[in-house]
Amino acid sequence: MKIDPRGRRAGRAQDPGPSIDAFEDEHAVRQLLADANAILRSRVASVPSDFITQVFAGAVPEDLVHYQACEIAEIAEGTWRFLGERQPQTPKIRVGTPHSTSGQRLNDVSIVEIINDDMPFLVDSVMAELTEQRFDAHLVLHPRFIVERNTGGALVALLASSTAGASQSRESLIQVHIDRIHSEDARNALVIALDHVLADVRRAVDDWKPMLERVNTLIAEMTSSLPELRVDDLGESVAFLRWLMDDNFTFLGARDFVCTEDGSAPAVIFASALGILRGREGDVFAADGGRPALTPRALAALREPKTLIITKTNSRSRVHRRTTMDYVVVKRRGPDGKLTGGLQIVGLFTSTAYVTSTRNIPYLRSKVATVVTRSALDLKSHSGKALVNLLETYPRDELFQIDEDTLLRFALTILQLNERPRVRVLPRWDAFERFASVLVYVPRDRYDSAARAAIGERLATAFGGKLVSFIPFFAEGPMVRVHFMITRRENGRGSDLGHPPRRELEAAVTRLVKTWPDELLEALGKAHDPAQARLLFAKYGDAFSPVYREAFDASVAVDDIAAIEALSSDFPLGVDFQPGRSSDRACASLKIWSYGRRFRFRRAFPCLSTWASSSSMKAPMISS
Repeated sequence: MKIDPRGRRAGRAQDPGPSIDAFEDEHAVRQLLADANAILRSRVASVPSDFITQVFAGAVPEDLVHYQACEIAEIAEGTWRFLGERQPQTPKIRVGTPHSTSGQRLNDVSIVEIINDDMPFLVDSVMAELTEQRFDAHLVLHPRFIVERNTGGALVALLASSTAGASQSRESLIQVHIDRIHSEDARNALVIALDHVLADVRRAVDDWKPMLERVNTLIAEMTSSLPELRVDDLGESVAFLRWLMDDNFTFLGARDFVCTEDGSAPAVIFASALGILRGREGDVFAADGGRPALTPRALAALREPKTLIITKTNSRSRVHRRTTMDYVVVKRRGPDGKLTGGLQIVGLFTSTAYVTSTRNIPYLRSKVATVVTRSALDLKSHSGKALVNLLETYPRDELFQIDEDTLLRFALTILQLNERPRVRVLPRWDAFERFASVLVYVPRDRYDSAARAAIGERLATAFGGKLVSFIPFFAEGPMVRVHFMITRRENGRGSDLGHPPRRELEAAVTRLVKTWPDELLEALGKAHDPAQARLLFAKYGDAFSPVYREAFDASVAVDDIAAIEALSSDFPLGVDFQPGRSSDRACASLKIWSYGRRFRFRRAFPCLSTWASSSSMKAPMISS
């Protein structure tokens, strides 16, 4: 195969573009890498013969075919030199803006490159940060190498296998091609942000085993003595902690807290902090600092006889998934049953926590069983089966956090919607008053993205907070459920969430999802007795065209219906002429009703809108 000085294969188009057929892409990439390897070897004799294969292994072919062989060689050469030195236990990060005279693709991108000790969560954490900063990835590479370095961190060799040797280690290379960043300040800021991410990853990974040991020690304490707690609560709490450690929870941080003798305020033991909580100050119940003092509601939650509190942090995880972290508080009590302190755990439930049946998850299984028993419903009945299904499909994060009394009340309220669909708003406040979790149920035929956006904005205003997430759920049946999360503004400081009455929230949401026919029925009900209103709505509910509905309120339609109803063979024609304004010009609206026949108007004047309708024994269609 001949290669021209610019690194292109002879006889191949300069810019082939991505192939439609995946097999052709894979074949093209194999040849592309072979050509690039030949170029690299001619430039850098010391590079291993399979280095390009190692670097680009796993790259998506359709992303790679955008590059020319000479560009692939330039990328590999830069990576080889970047690998040349790294200090132990320290990530090496750079964001470069390559300039190539051999191809155009490299001139359109910036390259984020990271060398680090190989460990879990690196790629997903880095990609989450890039996504957070709104960078699109055009190519992602993640090779791992077994390296030997000298005491100064200089690369001695890349090894094929990790045989014994103190100087050998496994390192991870992450390379992401993103839209070009022209500002040096912006590139430096990205390096700093990625360094913070990788620091959190290292803390979490380094302290993973110590965190498990801390939890095991606590379990031993809980099972060796029996404080004045319900035995089933203690047993379920121990089982739940063991379940967390069985790969159902990603432990990111832990630290102990103690309570003062008067029980007024807990205090963090900062020296006990592990994982991402190392070196992080703040109150006992906010991983990001939060408010300086606990509210009476929070203190009451601590004093409850329950062993566990499960909630969410204010801060979002920089490790693994960019989302608010799950927060487990395990209480310690003295021989007299008095609260003495406890353990804070922050992390993320794994996917198994969301797909496993509640029957197989400690703590949830007892909560669900209690709610089912207290409902007094026969599990063999339709309502009993519906309740079980409702609890299985209830937002899982909510199920972990909600108390049994509130869950029972909400569940019975939701069950009623199967019999009579209507708007329901079910708000729950975090025990430490940092966020409000709101379940909104609306009829399926009234839900769309515009309605969801309007509801979210209205809830944020009502609670005086900030909408941070919404999750719609389309179950079988006539209702749609949307789970909204509202947090305090100003990063949790200086502003408390409001407590708007549920009835006010439901009235506001009802208005937001009300359709024009709904407004017509309501307007008819105000103008006529209920029976006559229903009769007229059955006749005219679908009669008004979209153009009419856009132009006129339902109250106007009530008057028009009255005019149409007044027509007869003796009085077959009605006219309504109204002055108005349109685009700052005087104009008029002309409506003409005709009995028994339809007709159309052509506009004779630029700003004169004509409306025609007909009345007959059949339902009329009122159009423009």
